[in-house]
Amino acid sequence: MTEVITYRKALEVILKGLKDEEFQRGLQTSVGNAEGRHLKTLEAYPELRELAKMVEDAKQKVISNIDYYIDLAVESLKKINAEPYVVSDAAEAREVVGKIVGKGKIVIFSKSMVAEELGLQKHLEKLGNEVWETDTGEFLIRLAGTKPMHTTAPAIHLSRERIVKLLREKIGIKLPEDASHEEIVAAIRGFLREKMVKADVGITGANALAADTGSIVLVENESNIRLVTSLPPVHIAIVGIEKIYPSLTIALSQLIRVTSLYSGLLVSPLCLQRYQPIALLSIHHAWQALCPCPSL
Repeated sequence: MTEVITYRKALEVILKGLKDEEFQRGLQTSVGNAEGRHLKTLEAYPELRELAKMVEDAKQKVISNIDYYIDLAVESLKKINAEPYVVSDAAEAREVVGKIVGKGKIVIFSKSMVAEELGLQKHLEKLGNEVWETDTGEFLIRLAGTKPMHTTAPAIHLSRERIVKLLREKIGIKLPEDASHEEIVAAIRGFLREKMVKADVGITGANALAADTGSIVLVENESNIRLVTSLPPVHIAIVGIEKIYPSLTIALSQLIRVTSLYSGLLVSPLCLQRYQPIALLSIHHAWQALCPCPSL
């Protein structure tokens, strides 16, 4: 069941965060770096503003005829041998995913805010599964037992010292207190690679779903999504209906994220024949299930 946050509880968390000096130092450093990168990107690529307007218009088109585009997406997914499910609420989404996964499995996630809102990780753990998040920020948040601080940078508030302590206390990774960022990432990568290789199920979100082809667009910074979608025999994509785009052409606009290092496209070889330019992208196919559902 999704946790309900009351006004009093939210206020307590805010006040605690304002008084936490370590929290404030980590937040100020990370936010400053992120803002600087985005401003430089917009200055270097002013055409991104025009692209944003095109995407906005496409979303309005889908919203104005949402039932048609959900049906079109479902039929397109079936044509490429996916098993689409349309669910109406969080409980139904958890039930569907739980039945697909079963019990006693190793499940790996790549950061998905919809999965976070649905409470999927905790639900699958309660069913008796071993669940791991492969996004570095989300991985650290789960170790800390807290909520994500930001949609794209969930651990933006964690200082390097706090991270070293978490790794030592929670999973036994011993690093020097003055460990560099590179040393920390290398240690986490080594730990997670073993989980990825043994995983039975991989679960991701989606940056976009092309209604006309059933193709899923994924944008990432760590290349973990490529492993989550390709190593396990089963891949489940959790897609909010607001991520549906009319066509692959428009959906591909999500790949133009110059501040992200990696982009990927999940697409059937049949779709590839219609869109030859995407042949150079990282392509996987044949998903076991997809659950289009509203973000809560």
